[in-house]
Amino acid sequence: MLTLGTGSSDGAFSCSENAAFCDEDAEALIVNLDPNFVIPKDQANSPFSFPRLEQMRTMVKAMEARGISLDQMARASRERGPTFPTEWTHLRKAIGLETRGKSKLSRREIDTSGALFYEGERLDSLDDWLIRFLRRLVGPDNDKLFEKISKEAERIVAGTDATGLMKHYFADLRTVRRDAYFAILTDFFRNYSEFSQVLYRVRLGAPPPEDAAAGSTNFENVKTFYGDAFETFAGLVELFTMLNNLDAGREYDQGERLTLKKYRELDNASKFNPFAANAAFTDLCVEIDNEIRNASHHRGIKLSADRHTVLYRAG
Repeated sequence: MLTLGTGSSDGAFSCSENAAFCDEDAEALIVNLDPNFVIPKDQANSPFSFPRLEQMRTMVKAMEARGISLDQMARASRERGPTFPTEWTHLRKAIGLETRGKSKLSRREIDTSGALFYEGERLDSLDDWLIRFLRRLVGPDNDKLFEKISKEAERIVAGTDATGLMKHYFADLRTVRRDAYFAILTDFFRNYSEFSQVLYRVRLGAPPPEDAAAGSTNFENVKTFYGDAFETFAGLVELFTMLNNLDAGREYDQGERLTLKKYRELDNASKFNPFAANAAFTDLCVEIDNEIRNASHHRGIKLSADRHTVLYRAG
């Protein structure tokens, strides 16, 4: 590890683990790395490349377009609040305690974390905390989408007899769904340093440039993540199907052609079809791709020889 000292006037470097000083070698390979940004391919080995500056300008424009002022940006930068991995560590602990039947200890962690992450605002429950965390994680554009979905679900519940669905949800689905979120989020944060290279841009709806490359490509650790996320998501959208059944004037467990039991036997790619006419629900599903899922799950996905492009076998 190479450290730039900040306590001295000359900003001296120091070495600790896995690093040592050596004489300058003009032919040495330069490798640009950044924990939060990708790098243009043609600058990956340039000693005079600072792609973070250009990408920060892009992000500033994206934030301004969402009504975030330069003052707010500067204040957030100075305050440097807790990171997503830090908050996830606390949330994971609270979920683990609840799962093991230690509800009082879990409640204590929830109360402590309200002060740490939400300026002292009380968190009502684990569900409340998980929803808040996810809405912050996905960014402002997707947060609006979640708001749209919530309003649609509230409309359906208010306009129908949802007693059977509510009973089924709290008795049979609530814990199972939380466990599913817990498992896929644990996988995500286990490899956060890989995903964080694009996360900040994606959260602001500013996709990385087409010619960009990741500085870190520990691809073996993440190549099945899309497939795992697809499987998790496909298991969770059954709630949309049940709400859609109610909205169509049927019982929550009776579809147009299939009962809920038969629906659950469908292949995962088909589980999105019953609510295809509801735009509020389908807007959340725009990124599903069964071909990538199949490649991810059947060893049909890999990196190109230069480790800059993800290749997968269709079909």
